[in-house]
Amino acid sequence: MTKEYHYKWVWDLKSSPEALWPLVSDTNRFNHDTGLPPIELLGISNGVKHVKFKIPLIRVEWEEEPFEWTYPYRFGILRRYRKGPLAEMRVDCQLERLESSGTRITYETWVEPANIFGLIGIPLAIGIVSAKRFENTYKLYDRIASNQSPELVFPKGRNLSPNARGRFQVMRDRLQDQGVDNAILDHLHEYLNHADDLSIQRMRPYALADGWAAPRRAVLETFLRGTRAGMFDMYWDLLCPECRGVAENHARLGDVHSTSHCNTCQVDFNVNFDHNVEVIFRPNPAVRAVDATMEFCVGSPQRQPHIAFSLIVPPREELPFSTMLMAGRYTLRVSGMAGSQLVLATNGGASKIQFYADDRGWPDGITELGLMPTIRLINETDQARTFELVRTTWSDQAATAADVTILQVFRDLFSSEVLRPGEEISIGSTTLMFTDLRDSTRLYREIGDAPAFGRVREHFEILEKAVAEEGGSIVKTMGDAIMAAFRSPVSAVRAISKIQKQIAVRGDPPLSIKAGIHHGPCIVVNLNDRLDYFGSTVNIAARLPNFSKDGEAIISEPIRNDQEVLEFLEKNAPPNSLSRFQAEIRGYDQAVDLWRIKMW
Repeated sequence: MTKEYHYKWVWDLKSSPEALWPLVSDTNRFNHDTGLPPIELLGISNGVKHVKFKIPLIRVEWEEEPFEWTYPYRFGILRRYRKGPLAEMRVDCQLERLESSGTRITYETWVEPANIFGLIGIPLAIGIVSAKRFENTYKLYDRIASNQSPELVFPKGRNLSPNARGRFQVMRDRLQDQGVDNAILDHLHEYLNHADDLSIQRMRPYALADGWAAPRRAVLETFLRGTRAGMFDMYWDLLCPECRGVAENHARLGDVHSTSHCNTCQVDFNVNFDHNVEVIFRPNPAVRAVDATMEFCVGSPQRQPHIAFSLIVPPREELPFSTMLMAGRYTLRVSGMAGSQLVLATNGGASKIQFYADDRGWPDGITELGLMPTIRLINETDQARTFELVRTTWSDQAATAADVTILQVFRDLFSSEVLRPGEEISIGSTTLMFTDLRDSTRLYREIGDAPAFGRVREHFEILEKAVAEEGGSIVKTMGDAIMAAFRSPVSAVRAISKIQKQIAVRGDPPLSIKAGIHHGPCIVVNLNDRLDYFGSTVNIAARLPNFSKDGEAIISEPIRNDQEVLEFLEKNAPPNSLSRFQAEIRGYDQAVDLWRIKMW
């Protein structure tokens, strides 16, 4: 059949394109909200996805080309059907910024029927039903976007059953007894009670915390405590570094391997705790049952928000367009071409630029681009090319394995969550602190075993409390020494500042501890059935306390150069408390620069 139906709808909305984009470009949600049935991915070949609807009696299958998009102004998709009433469908959605305010959405679709059922059904299903549903859905998104909240709440959820509410209340009381903030528990109850299934399939604590204006760590720790109480189930998502989609999902950390494979991108990748492993949560079925496999679209721009644009340019053609960029580093890559071009988006960057696909190779250095540029993509080859501009930084709304496993709450509640024996997974950066009690042998000799043991135990309590308060954890103890881990240098410095000040005023004779702090990459391993860290960063940090004197902490150059550390010391340390010196560290050929901090 050669007949083609064309529909074009236009709606003027109050919100800006960038506010509407996370909703409009989330075609998984859009298809759900407009009443389409769930889908099933049957396979992927050369980037083309073979998909079918999960509906009884009617067999609808299609091949779906990769989406094209330009943030926050346009996206489009092409489907070629194998079975069912349709032969082909093209969709193009454009968001135009209105001069006064708001956005004009122009939604166009071209549909070719495959048989008589398509000829009859398209005018009714798409021309009438879809038109009305699309309008209602976009107006809903406009209302949500106008709230200007990072948390997207959709009013299509279902109330918890009386039994589920009762179980939730029991668990809530248990969490309250553990000191969990009531306001966070109120938000959780509201979310579980009213959010739709898509929203709670993959709950991300940091994103929810931002929407609730609550501390991220407090919300994450609430989810951890809630998991132990039976309110949630915890999962470890392995994210592909190319598409940043979920390559694997595991219920146990012990099932995570150091390497993985993305079926969508057809690439193998090394797993890194900093980026590739995200902790997500779902309600426990006793509270609310959720179908975690339910999907309504296998790909959309919103699933890859780190890609500013992905556009196909036919051979020997050009494509001009405008986009918006966040400040930062990007990589421009072109399908079928090795290498990439480095791009830096800044306020002072070029407002107009041309990017080429040709045989001349990539330009040297970094190309500076403005934040609202006009771009021309030029394909000088004989093949169609896909141009993609990829933001290199990862989302900070992901609660990574590095964030979670470093918390004392996690280590206390989930001590069995460890890597498989022999597995080693890298972590790009962590801060390690080693402390040791000075002259503990003399203390036992001078005041006796029982009093000395009490003083040593008190010293450990001070250490544990300060480390936990700053979001760290004690990895292990070694006699009177500890090894603690933190996500940031300033957290470790704040912790040792508290420790040194409290130790100095406790008891007679006063205690004194040696301390050293270093920051760098590590390897996470399973040692004695607990998560531990190994590598050069650990070795250096372990030797720093040897240079420490009373009331001091020794910090390395990476700690000294951290801006948050400098700001903290400027406000909280005595004048002239920071002094530089050089020292030789066993196992290293050259003397290294170290810094001595007088903490009190």
